[in-house]
Amino acid sequence: GVITAKALTVNANDASKTYGQTVTLTGSEFTSSGLENSETIGSVSLASSGTAATANVNTYDITPSSATGGTFDINNYSVTYATGTVTVNPATLTVTADDTSKTYGDANPSFTTTYSGFQNSDTSSVLTGDPSLSTNATAASDAGSYTISAAAGDLAASNYTFSFVDGTLTVN
Repeated sequence: GVITAKALTVNANDASKTYGQTVTLTGSEFTSSGLENSETIGSVSLASSGTAATANVNTYDITPSSATGGTFDINNYSVTYATGTVTVNPATLTVTADDTSKTYGDANPSFTTTYSGFQNSDTSSVLTGDPSLSTNATAASDAGSYTISAAAGDLAASNYTFSFVDGTLTVN
């Protein structure tokens, strides 16, 4: 009789990460179906451009190949490889309204922000638009402390989401 190879499917497991982090694929991130007689696969080569720290927010294929090791004999199988997906999620950038002060009777100063949480040597050059910075203090506001509210405004960046921290305007 004719002996035919048994169908074996090797699936790369899905993975996810935050922009700026690295995913290391060790060769064990797979599942298989079709092995006979309790046979095993030792490892699978896995490749994806989404694993690098610099991979932008997106989804990327994980391509499996070269199943090897374990107890199976690859010559007994017809192997099909199925891709997985690396999902790169945005990193969180903290936008803090800087504390400032003014003298009673003066107009409010210009408000500024400080950013923290940039990844991959990114700078504010990756941002478009500006956060909204506002206070209920006016030139006629009494001496004291007033909140400088920080909000999204039209601030945007493809690899980031934002967290906002309010600041304080001190009227002297």
